Amino acid sequence: MVAQSQSRLLPYPCERLFSLVLDIERYPEFVPGYLRAQVLRRGTDTLEVEQSVGVGPATVTFRSHAEFAPLQRIAIHAADGPFHGLAMEWSFAPQGSGCRVGFSVGYELRGPLAPLLTRWLERSTPALFDAFMRRATQLDGQKPIGLPPQDYS
Repeated sequence: MVAQSQSRLLPYPCERLFSLVLDIERYPEFVPGYLRAQVLRRGTDTLEVEQSVGVGPATVTFRSHAEFAPLQRIAIHAADGPFHGLAMEWSFAPQGSGCRVGFSVGYELRGPLAPLLTRWLERSTPALFDAFMRRATQLDGQKPIGLPPQDYS
């Protein structure tokens, strides 16, 4: 399984960042490669989602299951489509006047698109975290702590 993780301190309330990550249906507006995201079922602390991403000339559609503890963490899992396994987790912890956001992802792929998807995920996973941080900045107008200014021009 391929795994990556990041953590940053941001000058925003954890409530705002948690809501941003949980608003999956808006991902196509700001996450590179996302074409569609639709919540199929909502529970009190779960979501079932169908999403499509563009990978080169291909469109890949898969379903995921998200479990969340409000203002603390969001755990996302998938085992269909091209994924033999996908585990993604966001964590949110108040720190000073901001929020420490952690992000980790692990995945294993299968099928004929696995090589193409592996290359795409290796490039896009680090950019995924940055896309959320840019979106938080767009919505708030401040520059997050710990990111170079050129990422937010």
